[in-house]
Amino acid sequence: MTKYIFDFDDVLFFNTAQFKPHMYKCFEESGLPYDVVKKYYDRERAKGFVLENLVKAVLHGEHVESITALALTEKILGACKLFLNHELIKRIKKLGPDKCYLVTHGVKAYQVEKIKRTGIGPLFAQISIVQDTKKWSVEHLCEQFTDDHIIFVDDKEKRFADLDFKEYPNLTTILYLGPETIPEIFEQGT
Repeated sequence: MTKYIFDFDDVLFFNTAQFKPHMYKCFEESGLPYDVVKKYYDRERAKGFVLENLVKAVLHGEHVESITALALTEKILGACKLFLNHELIKRIKKLGPDKCYLVTHGVKAYQVEKIKRTGIGPLFAQISIVQDTKKWSVEHLCEQFTDDHIIFVDDKEKRFADLDFKEYPNLTTILYLGPETIPEIFEQGT
């Protein structure tokens, strides 16, 4: 049997290409231009990005009182379902949760919130949120399912660098480069 491990941001959820532009647009609609917000974003990202912290920092730092941090955060996060990789999600639904796992990198509370907002949590047998390397989570699943072929899909090649392929010969990695990668993911599993 084949089991799949998927990354969240920029694989299942179009974070960079769609969600971030949406976030900046929401700020702009509140009178805060991109270049102003980007300065705060860079600072917050260095600390470990949490949207709510960014919103609070921007509103406080720019003395904005026309919208609350809660309202702006909700406006941004409320659209999460729009940024799903629907083609990939459709395939995951066909596989069933017993074959699918999610391993994502980021601040736990923020990642949990985005996953909850998208509604995809029930599609996975297990969700792991890591702060550093994905090595332990991925290799743990390889160890747990030694008789299964494990396919790990991520959009960052650096996430594969520390994996031990000699110890876990049942592991295959696929670099997600966009929708054109989807057929390869599932061809590997047959």
